[in-house]
Amino acid sequence: MQPLETNSSLADLRALLPHGAISTIARSLNMSHAAVSKALQKARPAHPAVAEAVRLIKAAGSQSVQHDLNQLASAATPTH
Repeated sequence: MQPLETNSSLADLRALLPHGAISTIARSLNMSHAAVSKALQKARPAHPAVAEAVRLIKAAGSQSVQHDLNQLASAATPTH
């Protein structure tokens, strides 16, 4: 069984990618769309597609925006 952190990072990685990024990564690495998608699902940092996805996320600033949204959501959640 995979740790919970790995499962949540998979969803976050895909959600943080800009629109069309998987196709862009596939073209730049001369890989199929399916191969890039599968590599992103596994989220192994040593894979070139994952490394490129992380670079694109950082360049787009999506990571910091997601962090800010998470902080807002946790602040808005009422505690009993």
